[in-house]
Amino acid sequence: MKGSYKKRLYTQVLSVSAAVLLAVLVQGNAAADTVSPAETPQETSKVSTVVEQPTPASSEKVVENATIPQTGSPEQTSKTEAAPEKADSTVPTLPATGAEEKTADAAEKVDTSAKAEMRAAGSEENKVQLADSKVYMSEKAVIEETIQEQGAQAGKITWKLDNKPISEWKTWKMADGTFSGDPFVTVEEKADGNDLKVSLKFNELFGQDLSLRTPNNIRRTYRNFMGTHELVGTSEDLGLTIRKNIVLRPYEDFHTHDEMLAAIEKSRQDAKTDRLVKIETTGKSAQGRDVKLGIISSDQKSIDDYLNTTNRLALTKPAEMLAALKNGTLDYKLPVLINNTHADEQPAIDIITGLFNTFATKDQISFQTTDANGNAKTVTLSVKELLKKFIFLFDFTENPDGDVANTRALANGIDPNRDTSYQANPETRIVAGLINKWNPIALYDIHGFVKDFLIEPATPPHDPNFEYDLLSKNMLENAHHMGRAGVANSKYDHYIIPKLDWGDGWDDSFSGYTGVYAMYHGILGHTVEIPEGNQESYKAGYHAVLGGISYLSQDPDKLMEMRLNFYLRGINKVEDPKAENELVGPDGKVVGRVKNGQKKFFPDYYVIPMGLDKDNDSQQAFNMIEYFKRNGVVIQELKEDVGNYKKGDLIVDMAQAKRGYANHILYKGSNESAWAAMYAELLVNFPDMRGFKAEAVFKDKLFDGKLGEVTALRATRTSEVNHKAPYYVIANTSDSAVKAVNQAIREGKKVYLTEDGYIVDTPTFANLLNNYAIYGDALYKVPTGQPLKALKVYAPPHQYYWAGVDSPAHTALALKNLGFDIVDTPEEADVIVLESNKFDKSILGLKPTIVVGGSAMQRLEKLGVLDGFDAERFSGGSDFEGLMKAIVDDKDPLTSGYKKNDLFYSNSGNWIAKAPANFKTLASIAGSDYYIAGWWPGNEKLANKIVAISGSYKEHPLFVYAGNPTNRLHTIHFYRWISNAVFGSQLAELKDPVQEPSVEIVEIVNQKPQAGQATITTYKPTPQLVSVTQQDQLPETGSKENTALFAVASVLIATSSGLFLLKKKEE
Repeated sequence: MKGSYKKRLYTQVLSVSAAVLLAVLVQGNAAADTVSPAETPQETSKVSTVVEQPTPASSEKVVENATIPQTGSPEQTSKTEAAPEKADSTVPTLPATGAEEKTADAAEKVDTSAKAEMRAAGSEENKVQLADSKVYMSEKAVIEETIQEQGAQAGKITWKLDNKPISEWKTWKMADGTFSGDPFVTVEEKADGNDLKVSLKFNELFGQDLSLRTPNNIRRTYRNFMGTHELVGTSEDLGLTIRKNIVLRPYEDFHTHDEMLAAIEKSRQDAKTDRLVKIETTGKSAQGRDVKLGIISSDQKSIDDYLNTTNRLALTKPAEMLAALKNGTLDYKLPVLINNTHADEQPAIDIITGLFNTFATKDQISFQTTDANGNAKTVTLSVKELLKKFIFLFDFTENPDGDVANTRALANGIDPNRDTSYQANPETRIVAGLINKWNPIALYDIHGFVKDFLIEPATPPHDPNFEYDLLSKNMLENAHHMGRAGVANSKYDHYIIPKLDWGDGWDDSFSGYTGVYAMYHGILGHTVEIPEGNQESYKAGYHAVLGGISYLSQDPDKLMEMRLNFYLRGINKVEDPKAENELVGPDGKVVGRVKNGQKKFFPDYYVIPMGLDKDNDSQQAFNMIEYFKRNGVVIQELKEDVGNYKKGDLIVDMAQAKRGYANHILYKGSNESAWAAMYAELLVNFPDMRGFKAEAVFKDKLFDGKLGEVTALRATRTSEVNHKAPYYVIANTSDSAVKAVNQAIREGKKVYLTEDGYIVDTPTFANLLNNYAIYGDALYKVPTGQPLKALKVYAPPHQYYWAGVDSPAHTALALKNLGFDIVDTPEEADVIVLESNKFDKSILGLKPTIVVGGSAMQRLEKLGVLDGFDAERFSGGSDFEGLMKAIVDDKDPLTSGYKKNDLFYSNSGNWIAKAPANFKTLASIAGSDYYIAGWWPGNEKLANKIVAISGSYKEHPLFVYAGNPTNRLHTIHFYRWISNAVFGSQLAELKDPVQEPSVEIVEIVNQKPQAGQATITTYKPTPQLVSVTQQDQLPETGSKENTALFAVASVLIATSSGLFLLKKKEE
C-alpha cells in the first residue's frame, strides 16, 4: 500500500511538472516569436524615394491647326491624349476658379478626360470637327477658325472645355497659388457672309515662366496639365456642335523623357550619311533607366584614334605632342561634351536634344550674334568642317529618373550637382567616368534658372589645385561668345559672367559641381544658367552652345596647347607662379597656394597604407583604387618595403597629368573663411571624411623603381582566426563593422555590445570575413545579457517648399546603407532620428531619439522641452561648414570607435552653447589650433564649444549631435556617431575567462598571386579581457522575458528529472 501510494505520488508530481513545463515552453516560444534574435529577419523596409514614376504622356502626334475645318460624321469621336499620371497627388489636373480653390481641397482630382456632353443626333444637326491645335502653357495664343455656312449662329454658341464652361477656366495666380487669375480661354464669334468666324484666345496658363518655385511651386506641377482637352461649342437651338482638341504643351520644343528618347532615335535614323551618328548607353540610373550618350563624329576611326592614341599620349607624353603641334605635324581631334545635370531645369534637356538633331541632320548651321563691340553678324558653321577637328558628345541628362518625375534631385533625394566628386550615386559615377574617358576640351552643363542668364567662369576663391591661369582666359572668351549668341537669338537683352559681375558667392572651389569638376581635368567647364522655363530660354541656351562651339572652332591649336601644358605641369611637377597669382583673397591681394610650412604645395607622393590597422578603414582605402581609376588618376602599389612604408601600400605618384585632382581629393582642404559668401560645401578630403589614412610625402624619387600595378583583390581584414577562441570582438572603427553586425543580426546570430565594438561567436566572425573588411580580436570570456536585435529607425524627410517634394533625410539613407530598417512612422520604429526642423513636441519622448544637425537643434531649442538647452550659431551662419579637431569622451559607449583626439564635421554652423543639467558632454571642439578646412567666418570663437551631448527626455534616451555626420553620404567616418546611438549603451557582461589555446591559422588571400606564390596577410591576434560596465543611458535591446521563462523551465526540468530518478531507485 505504501509503495503504491509513493508510485501514485511520483506520477502525479511528474504530470504536474510536465504540464507546467509545457505551458512555460509555449509561452517562451510565443515570446521568442517576437523578440528572438535567431528569428528569420523580416525584409528590410525601404527608404521612401523622392522620385515617383508617372505614366508618361501620350506621344501621339497631333494635327497642326488647319484654316478650313473638316465636318465630322456622327460616328466620329475626338482623339484624346492621356494626361500624364500625377507626379504629385496634391496637384489638380485641371484649374478651378479662385472660389473653388479657397473652399475645396487643392488636392482634389478633376477628370481631364471627361466625355463631351452627348445628345441625340437629329437629321438637321450639324456636327463639325475642327483640326487639333497646340497651345503652349507659357505663351499667349490666338487660333482663328472658319465654319462654313454657319454665320447665323454667331453669338449663340455656348463653349465648354473638358465639359466645363470656359468662364470657369482661369489662369494661375502665383501670389496665392490658385487658379483665380485672368480667363484662360475666351471665344469671339462673328458672321462673315454665310460663314462663322471663331477666334479662340488663350492666355498663359501659368504665366511666361514655368520654372518658378516661389511663392507657389509650378515647376514641379506644370507637366500634370499636359494633354489633349476637348473644346465643344453648342448652339442655342442645338442645331450645331463644334468640337476641337486643344493639345496643351509647356512650350514648342518640350519633350517628356520618352519623347526625348524617341526624338534622338529619329535624329539618328535621319542623320546625314557623311558622318557617324550613334547613341550609346553609358550606364543605369538608380531606378534602372538607361543613361544615353549621343556621339557625332566624322567616322569611327576618328573616335578610335582619339581614345586609343591622342588621349593616351596627351596624358603621358604631352611634351612630344606639344613639339608635334608646334611644327604642324600633330593630327588630332578634340571632344566637346554638352551635358545636363538637373533634370527639372527644362529646357536644358530639350536644348541638348535639339542640338543633337541639328548636328546629325544639317550640313550648315547659321545663327545671328554680335561681336565684342555689339555689331551684329551672322555666323555659319559647316558641320563637315567642324568634324575635322571635333567629336561632339551629347549627355542628354545624367538623371533620367529625375526627368521622368520632374525633380532636380536623384531618386534618393541627393543633388547630383553636389555629388560629382563624392560619387555616392551611380549617376555621378557614370558622368565622372564619361568625362575621364573622353577628356573633352570643353563641357557645357546646361542649367536654370538665373534671370540674368549666367555663364561661368566663376568668382573667387578658386581651388588652388587648378592650373587656373591656363583655363581662365579661354573660359572668359568662350563665355562672351556664348552670351552674345544667346542674347541675339532670344528676348533677353543681357548675360552675366560671375567672374566679372557677381562679386563672391558663385565660386569654383568645390568639385561637386559638374562644370567645376571638369576644370580639375584641364577642361573648360561652363555652368550655363538659362533664365526661364519657356521657348525663349530654349533659344537662348541652344544658341549659347552654338556660340561656344564657334569660339572653339576659331583656334583649336590654342586649345590643344592649353590642354597639353595643363598635363605637362603635373607630369613635370611644375608649380607655375602664374597659377598662384590667380588665387586672391577678398581684398584682391594674391594669396597663392598655402604650403603649410613645406617648400611646395604639391607633395611628391601620397601613401595609402594597406596593412592591417584597427584604426584604418581598410574598405574605404581599398575603394580608392576604383575611384582613382574612374577619375583618371594613376594609382600604383609599392612592391617592397621602403622605410616605414610597406609592400602593398597604395601610392599616388604626383608626377602625373591629373595631380591637381589627386591632391584635391587627398589633401586636407582650404580654409576660405575670410570670404563673405560661398555657394555650397568646400570639403572633399576623402581620408578624413571616409576614415582611412593617407600620408603626403615630400621626398622626390623616394619610390623610383619600386612601384607596380595594383594587385589587391579586396580590402585588408583580420586574416588569422583562432577557432579555439569562443568569441571575437569586432572593432567598431569602420562602417564595414556596422554592416557586418547588422548582417549577423539578420541571420539570427547573437551579437553583444561592448565599449569598443561588438562580440560575436568565432564561427560567425569567420563567416563575416568573407564579405566584410573587419578587424577582430579573440575573446576568452563569455558575454551574457541581452543581444542586439534588428532595429527600426524612423527619420522624417526634409520638406523643401521650393522643391515641391519631400527629400529623405541623409541620415536615413546612411542608416539604410549600414543595414538598419527604415520605417515610415514613429509608431513602427525603435529609434527616432530628427535631422530636419519639421517636427513638433508630440514626437519627442515617444522613443529613444537622436537629434542631428543645426536645423533640428534649433527646432529642439525653440520647442522649449529641454530646460537649459541652448543651440547657438552665428548670424547668417546656418550653412557654415568646417572640419575641426575635437576632444571626445572615448570611455562612453556612444563614442565607441572614436579616439579622444578625433574630428568633428558640420555644414550647418551650430554648436551647443548650454547643455541641460542632467546631460553628459560627449564631444567638444578642441581648445586651440582646431580649424582644419571649410568656410566658417568667425570660427576662431569656437574653441571648447560643445558639439555632442546625451541624456534622457521622458525616460527615453536623447542624443544630440551638432554636426552633420551623414552629409550627402560622403562623411562615412562620422556615420558611427549615429549607429552608436541607435544601438544604445546596454553593454554585455563578461564572465568565466578560459585559458588561451593554441592558434589555428586560417589563410585569407588579399592579393593576386605572383610568381606562383600567394601573398598572405598575417596577423596574430592578442587576446583581450574586455572590461565593461552596465549603463542605463540608451535603450535596452532584446527582452528579459525570454531569459526568465527559460530559467523557470530549467528548474522544472531539473525537479522532474530528480523525481523520476528517485522513483526509479525506489522501484
